[in-house]
Amino acid sequence: MKLNTVKLLLTFFFLWITTQFGIDIENLLAYIFVLSLGVLHGSNDLKLIGNFSSEKKYNFRTKLSIYVFLVLSSFCVFLIFPSLGLLIFILISGYHFGEQHLIEKIKTTHWSKYLLYLTYGLLIFFLIFQTHSNEVFIIVYDITNINLTTTFFNYFLFITFGILLIFYFVYSIKQYKWIPLIKEIAYIILFYILFSNSTLLWSFAIYFIVWHALPSLNDQIISIYGKTNLANVIKYLRVSFLYWGLSVVGICLLSYFTNDNPALFNLLFVALLASITFPHAIVIFKMQR
Repeated sequence: MKLNTVKLLLTFFFLWITTQFGIDIENLLAYIFVLSLGVLHGSNDLKLIGNFSSEKKYNFRTKLSIYVFLVLSSFCVFLIFPSLGLLIFILISGYHFGEQHLIEKIKTTHWSKYLLYLTYGLLIFFLIFQTHSNEVFIIVYDITNINLTTTFFNYFLFITFGILLIFYFVYSIKQYKWIPLIKEIAYIILFYILFSNSTLLWSFAIYFIVWHALPSLNDQIISIYGKTNLANVIKYLRVSFLYWGLSVVGICLLSYFTNDNPALFNLLFVALLASITFPHAIVIFKMQR
């Protein structure tokens, strides 16, 4: 079964779950998926770096030191400049999401493809933000002390969607391919329906796991081992286990010690996600080159 078919089936299955279970179950499933496949898909970066010809001159200790330095530096910058850190996190994560989703679909060497990746990822974020604006307002205020309005999300949602439509339209004319354009618009409509009927955490988890982490895991396994099969999946899990385990333990400890302070949890949790995302996005960018 093709990966795209699997993604669609899982999406409709999870949409069905939103109609059968309450908020607590959705959020529990979201945490489970993010802590399992979500964290796992970024747990093999050092192995990927080892495959880059430009990085083979460095030994494992050097690469590990640089990677840890990037993680810790990102975490500290986020805590010191939370508003700037949150903005950079959204921009980098948006680009990272868009790159994963579109790199095999948009075959062009023009520099505009990078803007397209960013626009697509930001559209996904603003779809989630706009459909859960009240919750997002609280999180953003906890992190930055900035009050946002629904108009802000609506404004950027329409801008990103408009830019994306222009990109798709121009590309379809040049390549004489209209079916991909129709499919991508249908996906966006599906995401909007899904996000509108799910909690904030569940909405993010479904896109993050089904449409980002699973394809990324597949690409990483192919990049490292040549093809995706059970034996190579097991190899990937073995190499990833230590980093994945430490990340999960760290997130669980953070949740435990900030249980009585939601604002502090929101700040530290997003800072932790950002510090993990920054170096991972750089590694995947190099892998895709």
